Amino acid sequence: MPAVSIGVDAQEFWQRVHGWLERDPVLHSVLLTTVDRERRGAGRGGVFAILPGGDGRGGAIAGVAVWTPPFRAYVSAAPPGAERLALALLEHSPEIDGVTGVAEQSAAYAGAWAGRTGGTVAVSMDQRLFELDTVVPPRPSSGAARVAGPADRDLLVAWTMAFEEESNAAPGASVAERVVDLLIAEQRAYLWDDDGPACFVGVSRTVAGVARVAPVYTPPDRRRRGYASALVAAVSQAVLDAGASRSSLFTDLANPTSNRVYAALGYRPVADVTAYSFTR
Repeated sequence: MPAVSIGVDAQEFWQRVHGWLERDPVLHSVLLTTVDRERRGAGRGGVFAILPGGDGRGGAIAGVAVWTPPFRAYVSAAPPGAERLALALLEHSPEIDGVTGVAEQSAAYAGAWAGRTGGTVAVSMDQRLFELDTVVPPRPSSGAARVAGPADRDLLVAWTMAFEEESNAAPGASVAERVVDLLIAEQRAYLWDDDGPACFVGVSRTVAGVARVAPVYTPPDRRRRGYASALVAAVSQAVLDAGASRSSLFTDLANPTSNRVYAALGYRPVADVTAYSFTR
């Protein structure tokens, strides 16, 4: 049985696995955009694991996992492969403190980690991955969309941290600042203005024909006015107009309102995704 290959070279990892990831670019959107960011030097470094397929010859891939601290690892492999990736990464990087992936895959990874360490795992969030290829226009909302600029930075950092706290992610202010700076620099941060900023939406670079909308944040006192629907629709249409074949996003399964909102815009469910946190 071929061993799991682990390294820190994002470019080498990309060369070996991008064809496999691009077979399902929506399901692998997080992995594709993460590795794209790292290989462009816009990230902070990571650990990249490959589970070879078959006898390990010929470049066949059975699964992968990527960890870019301070985030959780992200896994894509059938459950037996996810377990092998978990144990290999535990040996290489024992400080990994969580995993995200398609529900049964992340569950297998988390179970293997708990079985080996004796630690505990807890679900941080149950999500659903959606895709869209045609936008259904929402009911008009007052205000208009605009691209965010440097003058919006402090507000977007604060809103990103609030979004992450609500999402049980909360990697910290320095990470939020880095995310916002990159979004602004690449003109991928958008605001809905209605007597001032009312909603914030970011979007990933398009990789393998797919862009991913995130974060989506409306402050509590501006909610239930259609701002998120209007801005997500505008951003989704913008990425399609720019050449993406599909737009994707994640929803919190505990928030039925957001699931209904995105479905009304034309987003269709792809898979359920679960994030786990680890405690020793």
